[in-house]
Amino acid sequence: MTFHAPSDFTRPADRASPLKVSSIITSLTSGGAEVLVTNLNAAFAAKGAQGTVLAFCDAPTLGNSPEMEAELAAQIAESGCRFESMRLGRSRRLLPGVLALRRHLAGTRPDVVHVHTVRAVAMLALSGFAGPVVFTYHNSRLSFPPALFAAVDRVVHHYIAISNDTAAMYRRLSRRPYTLIQNAPSARYRASAPRAASRRPCNVLSVGAISDQKNYPLLIETARILQDRAGEGAPVLRIAGGGERLEDLRAQVRALNLERVVEFLGERRDVPDLMARSDLFLNTSHYEGFSVAILEAMAMALPVVATDVAGNRGLVRSAQNGLLCPPDKPETLAAAILQLADDPSLYRQYSAGALATSREYTIENAAARHLELYSSLLRLRAPQKD
Repeated sequence: MTFHAPSDFTRPADRASPLKVSSIITSLTSGGAEVLVTNLNAAFAAKGAQGTVLAFCDAPTLGNSPEMEAELAAQIAESGCRFESMRLGRSRRLLPGVLALRRHLAGTRPDVVHVHTVRAVAMLALSGFAGPVVFTYHNSRLSFPPALFAAVDRVVHHYIAISNDTAAMYRRLSRRPYTLIQNAPSARYRASAPRAASRRPCNVLSVGAISDQKNYPLLIETARILQDRAGEGAPVLRIAGGGERLEDLRAQVRALNLERVVEFLGERRDVPDLMARSDLFLNTSHYEGFSVAILEAMAMALPVVATDVAGNRGLVRSAQNGLLCPPDKPETLAAAILQLADDPSLYRQYSAGALATSREYTIENAAARHLELYSSLLRLRAPQKD
């Protein structure tokens, strides 16, 4: 069931103070969900709402970059919102989480709580919070048993679907209403015009944490094929992302003598500049939700080569803004990269298509629709006057 929010953002008539929203994430890092939440809260502030981003853990607790955490926290503060960490341990145990969440709720008194991790739902159930709870699940593949939706539905009042795939998941597993609000890139990613042609050698960028989901072994095998086929002129594949398995991937690249064509950049704060200096964007994931990194790349007019998997199919449109390839065929990915690198006419066409696609998704519109939903939920819960 889809919830249709009103066309303009209005608060309940008896509200004189700004709408206050607490958004709960695992930690403040460079992942797509975390960056989206950071950008949304900045847009909330621009529209007069008060946002707080609440993290379970400090970034280093989970092996994430403290520098990236500081960068995103500074962005949140500069926008007029707040960042707060519950400072839980790596296991994020329930009882300490409930106590920390209660302290946050007592100090902040949000009107709406928006959770972006299922672990927060259990904590909210025991926190005493009586306002509307919104939940966004950020992938097309569940990380918890489907039967758990019956318990989640007891706490969550409304879901946000970031793609048609996640909407279908809610329809199948949940009895609560949902609204489709697709992800969007920050305004920092905005090319003024399409690109003319790829440079030589072609500079291919991937962005994302080193995780099983991103399937970087497929990227490495694609690089091996590119080096065999193109030799000294082979495209260079660069990965911007950190994680505990980074050194394992570095060792794999060394063992295959691919250091010249695969570069690990680590977790980076200058992704817009990296994209500006790149020619293509590559996504080799096993699955996605609605990739913020792909949206950012398209906003920078980068044609995209991606695996034909859930989450990518609704965004990458073959023969328009990029090429979709089977997720188990690195030779097809390599051929797609070479095709775009070697054909300026096709490259220009897909660059223009990528830029046009990105303009369908703006963070300002996404934030307005979130605020419309929050306000509507508050009106539904407001006591009726005689």
